Amino acid sequence: MINSAQLEQQTGLLIATIDAMQPTQVGEPSLLPNWSRGHVLAHIDGNARGLARLVRWALDGIRRDMYISPAVREGDIQLHAGRSLGQHQLAITQSARQFADEYALLSTEQLENEIELRNGRVVKARSLLKLRLQEVAIHHLDLNLAATFGPEQWPAAMVEQLLPEVVRDFQVRAELPIGWIDIAGGTRYEIDPGLKIGVSGSATGVLAWLLGRSSGSDLGLTGAAALPPVPSWR
Repeated sequence: MINSAQLEQQTGLLIATIDAMQPTQVGEPSLLPNWSRGHVLAHIDGNARGLARLVRWALDGIRRDMYISPAVREGDIQLHAGRSLGQHQLAITQSARQFADEYALLSTEQLENEIELRNGRVVKARSLLKLRLQEVAIHHLDLNLAATFGPEQWPAAMVEQLLPEVVRDFQVRAELPIGWIDIAGGTRYEIDPGLKIGVSGSATGVLAWLLGRSSGSDLGLTGAAALPPVPSWR
């Protein structure tokens, strides 16, 4: 089960990575197209502030959008990408604390209140913790600093919850050209019964590959010479 302690731990790892960065590394490329590390850090900060607004909606019942508009969200990322390393660290530390403190105020009843994400999806307020954990853990990888953080440091509970969700999305979209995925431990996900190509590996390794955060070099492959390209997830 995902809990606040896991988010606190992942946030601490992210802050430690920022601590270890050199000022010049902020402007260097991340793993995301056309984004520097500064863009990724600005996005992580903005996400915490946006999710905190949704927490306040769940607390007082007054609707708040996660972002004023898509254009404002993008503009903020572009503007704040140019922050110094120290400014990024301060902003992320403050926004992470803001989200954590406000989420902790939600009562058992308020955790069941429904709020709307920026993509129009309606979820219960309790889901905001999971979403924030995913943002921190996944985008930490996007900083392109493999020496300090890797998928093996993702919380097992996050992998356990997110992997089936990602697989279901690919099953519905029918865009992943493989027949099945075998997870160490015995779970098999059927993707396209008409294909004789299978992928196997640990839950973490498979999830990182499906999310485009790993080449899949640690995965097993049956029925093909190379792993197929993975479409973007969401």
